[in-house]
Formats: sequence, structure tokens, C-alpha cells
Amino acid sequence: MRLLPLLLISLFGVTVVSGFIVGGYGGGRGSSSSSSSEEHGHGHRPPRPRPPPRPRPPRRCEAGWMSFNRTAGRWCVKVFNGGRLAQHTAEELCQGQGATLTGLQTINERVQVANAGRLISNANGGGFAEIWLGATRRHGCNRRIDCTPLNTFQWTDGHTTGTAGMFYPGPEPNAVWFKKWGNQNCLELHVSVADGVLARYRYPHASLDDQHCQQTEVRLYACGKLAK
Repeated sequence: MRLLPLLLISLFGVTVVSGFIVGGYGGGRGSSSSSSSEEHGHGHRPPRPRPPPRPRPPRRCEAGWMSFNRTAGRWCVKVFNGGRLAQHTAEELCQGQGATLTGLQTINERVQVANAGRLISNANGGGFAEIWLGATRRHGCNRRIDCTPLNTFQWTDGHTTGTAGMFYPGPEPNAVWFKKWGNQNCLELHVSVADGVLARYRYPHASLDDQHCQQTEVRLYACGKLAK
């Protein structure tokens, strides 16, 4: 009869110890699993992808400036009335516009610049007019016979290339030498008063002519710059 109470006490002790062991380890394991899950869920979340960059807005010329598409980018040109000014003064005025005296890349540019000059000239008294351009005589081309017409001058605006925009009438460029000024080392663009009417020296509208850079009978100048 005494064995039964002892057996019950032994079984009760085993049950208590087992419950303590299972409860202790089970709680620890569950807590560890939960902590690991939180770390995995929050600590290792991949970063959000960056949004794609916004496309750059197209470059445009300012209001009042002509726009020409070139290989190097959009080129902006505007013709101004300067009264009577030498070429270096025209260049300074262009720089004040954030530009430089422009060259002529194509026939289309040459004609459009001359047409714009005609409008400005006619609005300021009319008559014969010329436009200062950004060009200079090449070294070694001091006389007319030294170089071909298309190889006599080079553009100076840093963006115009080639000779497609050049056209010289008759004897030009003729390299007239003045003792007080030297050679004709700059370029001007002739402008007539209307379609079908010849310009100064009976040259065609929109034709080129070498000129002394110090000459002040030139009234117009054409500035050029890249679009922003």
C-alpha cells in the first residue's frame, strides 16, 4: 500500500520537471524565432529602386533669335542694328549678349541672316546695308591669288565649320590693301533693299565680301550662340 503513494509522488515530480524544461526551452525557442523573423523582415529589406531621371528639357533659342539645327546642337542667331561700327565693336556687343559674331554653316543660314538684316535695315532708314560676321582671313592668304575664294577665310565663332555657307560674287574676296588699315581681314554679308534688287557694288543679296575690320560704314552685325 505504501508503494502507491510513492509512485504517485514520483510521477508528479517527473511531470513538474518536464513541464519546466519544455516551457523554458519552448519559450526561448519561440522568442528567438520571433526575433529572427523581425530582423529578417526589417533589417534586410532591399532598398527601394531610384526613380528614373527626368528627361532634360529641349534646348531653345530666346525669343527674337533665329534657330538653326546643327550637328553640334541648336544654334541661335540674331541680327542687330549698330549704327555705324567697326568689326571689333560688333564683337564686343555680341559678347554683351552672351554670344559672338556668327559664322554661316549653310546656304539657308546665309540667306535667312541676310533677310533678317534687310528687315532691320529697312526699319532703320533703309538703303544699302552690310552685316558683320565672325570670320578672319587665313594666314598665307594675303593676296587674291594666294588661296581659292572658299579657302581664304575661316569662321571664328568656334562652332561653324566648312565652307557650305560661303558665296562670293565676281572678284571677291579681292584683298584690297589700304595703307592706314592694311588688308581686308574681316567678312561682311551684303543686304539689298528688296527681292530682285542688287546690293552695294551691284552684288547679289546675301553674298560675302572681304572688308577692312576698321571700316565703320557697316551698320549691322549678326550674333550667334548655342541654345540653352
